[in-house]
Amino acid sequence: MYKGSLFERLSSSFDETQFESKEEALYASIANNLSRIFSTNAGSAEISHEYGKIDLNNINLSMNDSIELIEKSSEQSIKKFEPRLYKTKVGISRENLSFNEMTILIQGYLVVNGKSKKVSYRANLLKNGKVKIYKDEF
Repeated sequence: MYKGSLFERLSSSFDETQFESKEEALYASIANNLSRIFSTNAGSAEISHEYGKIDLNNINLSMNDSIELIEKSSEQSIKKFEPRLYKTKVGISRENLSFNEMTILIQGYLVVNGKSKKVSYRANLLKNGKVKIYKDEF
């Protein structure tokens, strides 16, 4: 049975018995880590100055340049701090952009049962400061 990431094992925050399979536990663990990344402002974590998302309140670029900066920095953070995902691509849903809310689409690959599998997550950054992460189905 999957035992969770190192952080989950150290903090005892992962209960593998609540999942039907090792694969579902892995997806949940990745979503949990992505949620931590997007809930943390870069520069505020003791683990690394690069951990987390860039400060969205201090971007003073055009809308398109801001979106590209957020996508690029999010992709770099995920590649560095969620190594179970590889060939990661990050995009912001432009249709759902609204004041103080953002949907970030995350696609990548991970190894499940010895095979590479494409996976997709959706991160909803809500105006109340909370982050919801969902595993998307293709």
